[in-house]
Amino acid sequence: MTEQEMMENWMRNATPGPQHAKLAKECGEYVVSMVERGQPMTGTAKIEMILDGRVQIQHFEMDYQGMPFKGFGMTGFDNFTQRYWFTWNDNMSTGLYSLYGVEEDGGKRIVFQGKMDKPGLNMKQCDTKHVFTYLSDDEFKMEIWDFPGSPDEKKTMDMTYRRK
Repeated sequence: MTEQEMMENWMRNATPGPQHAKLAKECGEYVVSMVERGQPMTGTAKIEMILDGRVQIQHFEMDYQGMPFKGFGMTGFDNFTQRYWFTWNDNMSTGLYSLYGVEEDGGKRIVFQGKMDKPGLNMKQCDTKHVFTYLSDDEFKMEIWDFPGSPDEKKTMDMTYRRK
C-alpha cells in the first residue's frame, strides 16, 4: 500500500458520517426521568459534540439517595469497525466501562453490549446490555439490562431523556 493510499484510508475512516450526524441531533439539555430498582428519580443531562463532530459527550447530574451524583459519558461511531461505542464513568466509582453497539429497527434503536463491574454487589465483568431507543427528535430512552441472554436477565434501569 502506498503512502497516499494509506492516507486516503485514514481520512475516509476519520471523516464524520451519517451516524455522527445522528448523534449530533441529540445535542441539548434534557430532564431525565429514571427508575432504578423500582425507585423513581429525576436528573439532568447536557449533551454536546466534541472533536469536530466525531464524539458525543454527556454530562449527567442528579441527587442519588441524598448524595450528589455526576456522570460523564462518551458515545461515538467507529467508521472502521462500523460499530457504535459508549463509555461511562461517574463520581460513585473509580472505574470505567465501555460497550459496543449496532443499530436495529432501521436505526430507531442502538443496542450496546459489553461488560461492567458492579462494586456494590462485589461482581466483576458482568454481561450488560444498554438499549437506546429514539422516540422523537426531543425524546429517547436508555434501558440497562443485566445478564442479557441468560436465565437471570433483568432490566435494572430505565431512563427517559426529554429535551428542555
